[in-house]
Amino acid sequence: RRDEGRDDLTPLLAHHYAQAVRPQDADIAWAGREAELARLQTAAVAWSRRAAEQAVGRYEIDEAIALLRRAVELEPRKEEQAELWYEIGHASALKYDGEGFVAAMERSLDLGAPEGQVYAELAYQTSQRQGMWKRRLDRALVNEWIDRALRSAREGTPPKVRAMVAKASWQNDLEAGLEALRLADSLEDDGLRSAALHPVQVAFEARGDLDEAWRHAQLRAELLPSITDPDHVADTLMGLIDLQLNIGRIAQARAGVVTLEDTVAGLTPHHRVHGLGTRVRLHAAIGEWEAVRALTPQAEEWIELNLATPCPFNVGSMLLAASAMTYGSDRAEADRLVAKAESIGMVGYEEFMTPRWLLLAIAQRNQAVLRRTVDSITADSLTAGAWDLVAVWLDALSELGDRDRIEAEAPKWIRPDGYAAAFAVKALGVARRDPGLLKEAAKRFESMGITWHAARAREASAHVGAG
Repeated sequence: RRDEGRDDLTPLLAHHYAQAVRPQDADIAWAGREAELARLQTAAVAWSRRAAEQAVGRYEIDEAIALLRRAVELEPRKEEQAELWYEIGHASALKYDGEGFVAAMERSLDLGAPEGQVYAELAYQTSQRQGMWKRRLDRALVNEWIDRALRSAREGTPPKVRAMVAKASWQNDLEAGLEALRLADSLEDDGLRSAALHPVQVAFEARGDLDEAWRHAQLRAELLPSITDPDHVADTLMGLIDLQLNIGRIAQARAGVVTLEDTVAGLTPHHRVHGLGTRVRLHAAIGEWEAVRALTPQAEEWIELNLATPCPFNVGSMLLAASAMTYGSDRAEADRLVAKAESIGMVGYEEFMTPRWLLLAIAQRNQAVLRRTVDSITADSLTAGAWDLVAVWLDALSELGDRDRIEAEAPKWIRPDGYAAAFAVKALGVARRDPGLLKEAAKRFESMGITWHAARAREASAHVGAG
């Protein structure tokens, strides 16, 4: 009677109703009163689900999953159990527990949950959180989930849109992304609009149409005030920051990182690693190595808290910190951080890890690793969206003195502005021993506020001029 409007009482009621119908006591406590037992079981499940929903809203995900698992134990009906396992799976995805997510969704399917709903969630969450497994999921498996979701989700429903978003994200399919956006518009759902805009942005970026990528990123940013889920907000900010770095809007990226860190502060340890990892990536991209060194103790602490849920940032941030230590002339600390990164172990995330390994090899002037890594990079991975890989790859070619490759590859990356373009000009300046090109590269870096790389380009120009 007192509960109306009193969310603080929900966990208390959930606990006491659940205790009243504990399976190990129920047959004795409620002997001869089976109808009353059934009523109380229904109440226990309802209050547990409500308490779990509130816990998810607070991003106390472990508490939410414990409440939902208790509800499953108390729920006698298979169809209701299927719904509860679906909710457990969704909560597991929010904490980036890939194994728990898939296991819960499979259990939901076994109990008869609608295939369209479950496969759409499997495909969507996997495409949005691709790094939540130590070994990246097999592409064929995820493609199968996408196909089954598209076949079984009803037209004009949110699961259908999420399935199309998954196809667009996982397969870098621009047409699928535009179709998902059209469907989201027809449902007048800003959350789905935002979800659909991201793969459209990424697809345009990969094609080198950065103007269209930026336009769609801005459309997504305009939706932020209507997005209430902080996980979704954080995802939007990370996508925007990545594009800002790509097109050389460094000041905007700095401001975005601050907002991202504020957004993830109250979420899971995994989210906080994303926030800090994005800051470390920003500082590393512009050569602010002292800032990376200062962040390293906090990064190690937070990564340790996050080890239960796999994440490429767990490894990537350690590798960037190792580069920072190398530039700070602390090779022993760099070696320790590399060993720690390798001990974490993430398999199948080469597009994320390769730029970080190359950056470290450049810092350590390790020609053997540079050559091996450069030779492993495939042409299809060098897209306009992979700005950090392209930039460090061009630097690596310069370190290797690979003039023929630079002459063949660098000109295509020169655009009027953008992060990788400055590295392309610098690489050509090194290859041709042209002080003018190196000075131009320095100016390009300076215009973006990247003083460390500008200084290195000017040093190279002076060296070439003296030679």
